[in-house]
Amino acid sequence: MPTVAVIGSGPSGLAAAKSFVEAGIEPVVFDSAPDIGGMWGAPGRGAWSSYARTNLSKFSCTFSDYSWPQRTDIFPMRRTVIDYLRGYVEEFRLQRYLRLSTTVEGVEAAGPHLWNVTTVHEGVRETRAFDWVVVASGVFSRPFVPEFDGLPAFQGKIYHAADCYSEEVNRENFAGKKVLIIGAAFSGTEIAGQIVDFATEVTVGLRNPMWFVPRWVKPWPDAPLFPADLVFYTREPGNPLMTRPRAYLRELGGDPGTVCPDLAFDNINTAAMTVVTSDDFLALVGASRIKVKRSKAFAFDDKGVIYSDGTRADLDAVVMCTGYSSSLPFLSQDILDTIEFDPRDQLQPVLLHHQVFHPKLPGLAFVGYYRGPYFPIMELQGRWVAGIASGEIPPPTLAEMQKGVDIERAIRNRRPRPQFPHGDYVRLADGFAREIGVFPEGPEVADVVARLQEGPLVASNFRLVGPHARPQLARTMMLSTPAPLLDANS
Repeated sequence: MPTVAVIGSGPSGLAAAKSFVEAGIEPVVFDSAPDIGGMWGAPGRGAWSSYARTNLSKFSCTFSDYSWPQRTDIFPMRRTVIDYLRGYVEEFRLQRYLRLSTTVEGVEAAGPHLWNVTTVHEGVRETRAFDWVVVASGVFSRPFVPEFDGLPAFQGKIYHAADCYSEEVNRENFAGKKVLIIGAAFSGTEIAGQIVDFATEVTVGLRNPMWFVPRWVKPWPDAPLFPADLVFYTREPGNPLMTRPRAYLRELGGDPGTVCPDLAFDNINTAAMTVVTSDDFLALVGASRIKVKRSKAFAFDDKGVIYSDGTRADLDAVVMCTGYSSSLPFLSQDILDTIEFDPRDQLQPVLLHHQVFHPKLPGLAFVGYYRGPYFPIMELQGRWVAGIASGEIPPPTLAEMQKGVDIERAIRNRRPRPQFPHGDYVRLADGFAREIGVFPEGPEVADVVARLQEGPLVASNFRLVGPHARPQLARTMMLSTPAPLLDANS
């Protein structure tokens, strides 16, 4: 069997490692952190707050053959995600493959389908050759702060969302302060809601309007509330999120422009498809507890901010909710050039076939390395790589991989830029499932075909048939998941 190194012990690295073990291959999983979890693992690593909840329900934010504990909140908190990942490690006995507190210093080609991996653990440097290297370190590597005119002259405090990792820290930093939050996406709206009770003034600055949808929605007017992801992500051909997205988002979350003029779309029929999960942001804006300022640019002087319309405001602090940039310091420059790595590109930092393979880099694969991967996608990518490495499934051809790279380049160059490079989650997941041979179809799934078609897409769909299927467990997990459309038709 081939030798395999996995870099990263977050959800994508653990899913990849488990997939290799399942395929009969024993991986070595390296991570510089002392514990598993990746972006979920500690303050400042990406999941911005210990008090924040997942944007997806536990039914979607899960792996295909490992359920959350029964009493888990529908939208788990970050520390609960870590507990889930620890349980996953224990359930599938992955601990023996982990090499934590071990920094990967370098990955270089050592020959055809062979890679030298140099690591450092407790001051000891070691280089080993592996047939396969899987990069699962995630794209959220470093807090990103754009350049703003005059920012060095500002005398107040400057923070990044990564610094706002607990209520205690936020209270200490922002109590009695006038605060500007730049960015109205996931972290910006959540942080604004968390500090509004003790900051003197909270303003959220944004360049372009966006849709705000709560975690719980009514899929039809008289319906009970369901988690939004269970409503959005179905294989139903008439799924309104695909067929009439703007009208549907307005029905579910409301028109932001009716709450505040600065949140209004220039043309609601052609509005950008940027969707933010937020339960209370619009209500707080509507109650005048949070201010909103739309501005094409933000400049600063020593006392505050200057907006593009020429108005200004005094500030005590600024929070940059401007995302993260990617970092791949362990890959050689030749590799970085081949994958056309651009650390400044927050949408598409690398160009790979299905964001996994490159035709010129046999034996090097990426799992979960794109903006917006969900747990089921990470797992499917890991199963794909493991299936190829073990010989269970054939690899894509060089021509297929090159075509895939070209598709990703077109996404990188698209204007206006999409919120996510692969926004059609259902089609993306089903595409990977077909590559692996686990797409749920045929007589074996006849008894659950209605749930597969009209119910939500969940990871357990991909344990019904094909390699390493667990059909009984898959049915149990599927049937324990609410299915809004089926409830509507029952």
